[in-house]
Amino acid sequence: MTTEAVGHAAGEPAGGDGRALPRRTAIAITAGVLLGFFVIDGSHVWAEHPQVWHAVAAVLGFAAIMGLQLVHSFPGFIVRLGRYRYATWLLLGLLAYVPIGVFGAAWGGMTEFFAASAVLVFPAALGWPLFACSVAGELALFDHFGFDAGDFVYGGVEAVLIPLVVIGLSRMSDMIDRLHASREELSRLAVAGERLRFARDLHDVLGLSLSAISLKCELAYRLLADAPAKACEEVGEVLRTSRKALADVRSVSRGYRQMSLSDEANAAVSMLSAAGIDTTVRHRCGELPGPVDTVLATVLGEGLTNMLRHSKAERCVITTECGGGAAVLVLGNDGVGRGRTAGPEPGSGLAALDSRLRELGGTLTHGADGRGWFRLRAVVPLRQGGEAPSPRRRTSATGDRSRAARPGRTDMMPRAAGAITLAVLVGYFLSYSAEGWSYAPYAHGLATVELCLLGCLALQLAESFHRRFSWGPRWRGRLRYGALGAQALLQFVPFLVFGKAWAGVPGFLAGSALLALPALAAWPVLVLVTVASDAAQYAVGVPVQDVIYETAYTPICAVVVFGLTRMAQLASELHRSRAEIARLAVTTERLRFARDLHDLLGFSLSAITLKCELVRRLAPTRPMQARRELTEVLGIVREALADVRTVAGGSRPMCLTAEAEHAMAMLAGAGIHATVRLDCGELPGDVETVLATLVREGLTNMLRHSRPECCEITAERTAGAVRLTLVNDGADRSGDPLLASRLGGGSGIGNLTTRVEAVNGRLTAGPRPDGRFELRAEVELLAA
Repeated sequence: MTTEAVGHAAGEPAGGDGRALPRRTAIAITAGVLLGFFVIDGSHVWAEHPQVWHAVAAVLGFAAIMGLQLVHSFPGFIVRLGRYRYATWLLLGLLAYVPIGVFGAAWGGMTEFFAASAVLVFPAALGWPLFACSVAGELALFDHFGFDAGDFVYGGVEAVLIPLVVIGLSRMSDMIDRLHASREELSRLAVAGERLRFARDLHDVLGLSLSAISLKCELAYRLLADAPAKACEEVGEVLRTSRKALADVRSVSRGYRQMSLSDEANAAVSMLSAAGIDTTVRHRCGELPGPVDTVLATVLGEGLTNMLRHSKAERCVITTECGGGAAVLVLGNDGVGRGRTAGPEPGSGLAALDSRLRELGGTLTHGADGRGWFRLRAVVPLRQGGEAPSPRRRTSATGDRSRAARPGRTDMMPRAAGAITLAVLVGYFLSYSAEGWSYAPYAHGLATVELCLLGCLALQLAESFHRRFSWGPRWRGRLRYGALGAQALLQFVPFLVFGKAWAGVPGFLAGSALLALPALAAWPVLVLVTVASDAAQYAVGVPVQDVIYETAYTPICAVVVFGLTRMAQLASELHRSRAEIARLAVTTERLRFARDLHDLLGFSLSAITLKCELVRRLAPTRPMQARRELTEVLGIVREALADVRTVAGGSRPMCLTAEAEHAMAMLAGAGIHATVRLDCGELPGDVETVLATLVREGLTNMLRHSRPECCEITAERTAGAVRLTLVNDGADRSGDPLLASRLGGGSGIGNLTTRVEAVNGRLTAGPRPDGRFELRAEVELLAA
């Protein structure tokens, strides 16, 4: 959400709807506004016809004050000076007040930067009282120099307005930085919370299974010598447990992807029909918000898994409906009494789903209804407009790690930004009103003139704050340009009635043009408004010096209006986008979880299954070899438990050579002749991890979907790239050659495609002309 310059592409508003004002642009705008103020004050000094050395001293003083003000506005501008901000503030005070003895009231405007810096340098409890004292001091100077009533009021408004402009431009850029930091912290905390929940789910779903496999393998190892038949029974239990765990991996992986309740319900009908279960689906929900749709689809999938695993149901009814501000899913089956239990066992995946529902403000209930039916009921509330409620903040043992993440602090920023912008716009209105009061004829049409000025203010407020109101989305196109035209009429038509008593607010018109018009038109319109306003004032008899003053003041006002409005809008947009950014961060992390879970644990569990089948065949005749295979199974189980921690904690580097050696051992145990040739030298860490994952997942798919006799794994360097190929002869040995492994056909290959493309590579998969199946990845090393 950042942009680098004030100008933008043609066809977009100069402010760039939805675009951010980065720190460099904020500094440039602030410096430009300060320079404009110095030009205005310099014109007053020049009008006093100072001596040459006085003029040189004035220029040096202006430059020093501007540099000190930038240091106070942006502490990182000159880091060394930023460390001595109290001393630099006192130096700024000397430069603001001492030259008044030489230049008189013409130098009085410099005290406004002294007031602004007091708020920027000191804590608020001290800064604002110093601000008030500085303003009072400037008013005392006006009285000392004998300003008349009109000039005194105008000067008093400027004494407050200009410091507020400087404070607003400086503080809002700091607010944007803090909002970015808050958003990043919220995303980090959301991802950390999701990782903890995923670790809990893995423990609930897989921890017991892997522990049971480990214990039973150790028992079978001890029984092989004396009771091979009993050992075979234990290995059979291991096989059933590993197949269940593999199904659980797919279930958890699927549950962490974006899912659709209607798609899951339709898939349930065909799945249950194939299992001989009469199924009725009553889907009465329309389109649901993404989080609600996903969690209810996950509940349905887990509920069906538990039903098939733990009961012998003959009938199943799935009902979904929306009403009373909530979405309801009810899954019922008549399996009570036909199996061990029709409901979930302790440690099942529904425990994790119950937690996910509670985060959305929902509930999960299940149990027998007393009439032979088991019912699972999930309720998730919906907000007005169909949006899902925001997840409640999860409290962790570490507590709230950042003040930036606290709602009260971030909620204050958009309000403070809006308040500063509002104060500055009202200040400009009062400033132009006070300028008009200085003309005697103004009193005769006071009410009408004030109404015109109020109209200019109202239209500017509508342009600056339209996004905060319900009619904001309609404030575009003809309506927006119509308001801009109305501002132009209010700016120039009163000159025909009030003459030189009317100055209008040309800065509002030019600022609205910057906000509403495409960039190529906005900046020329600013120049046109400035020139036209000057020409109108000159034509009605305004003195030349005042016309020159307005020439500088109008673009300054326009840039201030543009800058403060855009930064206030950005503060609100960033505040509103916090939840969306956190949600996207969690979604990305979930996809990583699902991908790593499938790639790492799917391979391990498939290897356990294959080796256990081999142990059952070897146990009666070759018990020693069977024991060696069981030893390898135990090693794989330990590695799988480590992988569980790896997936939950974050990705880990993998070694291609180690993975290839592991693959050779596993393929040899499965009776598959393997040839491995690695001639790729040292690879970047991320590339090697991706290629090692490719070996692991490619072999998993091969063993699951074909019956090969030979397999070749080759890695070689090409010109600026590395190529890895996995070739097997199992493509023509099954009825459907590696259907699930075709590119895009299975989640494993899909995951690998994502991984390979992330390191600027390309993945291809398919049968070769010689009838063998090939999986190939090519990665550009320089680009990676």
